Amino acid sequence: MRFGTGQSASFAGRALHRYLDFVRRTTRFKPAIPGARPWERSRDPFIALTWHGQQMLSLAALDGAAEVAILASLHFDGAVVASVVERAGFRVIRGSGTQSPLKIKAKRAIPAFFEMREALRAGTSLLLTADVPKIARVAGRGAVQLARATGRPIYLFAAVTSARIDLDNWDRASIALPFGRGCVLWSEPLYVRKAADEREMGLIALEIASQLDELHVTAHRLLDRRR
Repeated sequence: MRFGTGQSASFAGRALHRYLDFVRRTTRFKPAIPGARPWERSRDPFIALTWHGQQMLSLAALDGAAEVAILASLHFDGAVVASVVERAGFRVIRGSGTQSPLKIKAKRAIPAFFEMREALRAGTSLLLTADVPKIARVAGRGAVQLARATGRPIYLFAAVTSARIDLDNWDRASIALPFGRGCVLWSEPLYVRKAADEREMGLIALEIASQLDELHVTAHRLLDRRR
């Protein structure tokens, strides 16, 4: 399925939204560190990043944030995500990144980038996944390019729960289950210079990957301590 939702995606999105809300309400989240969340630090918009396979609790992580847009692909799973996001009161931008120049138009990569850039400039924050398409735990440069173009900070986050199923798929996804303990951790802001060249952006992408891994390890360690 391409651009547009359809009845099946809408139905799946409604069911998933209800499930995620149930998980959020039945999970005992560790109290957030005061002032750690981006919207508590500043009213300026920001770019939020997490791993693709760890995005299930993103709405819980963004609880309290205002004016947020979430990037969703043009495929059926993206249509389901779009339905969930809209029910949660957030904006959706359709499109996705790609490593293949031949797929840029089909993925709507360039229009989506411009929409995200304008959203940030207009005061709307963004939620993206960090991975290079179909390569787990390797951070791409899309968010880095957005940060360079707009001057907005990147915040990394880990949202994990003790009750979960870890899958052996391409993005090593975790399926959050209800009645567990949860933890959300945010990083310090990461800024990208407007003059940053390709080498510098590549190093920033490597730093993003390292920090995201560290955040998730720390979040799981904090949950283990509370047993």
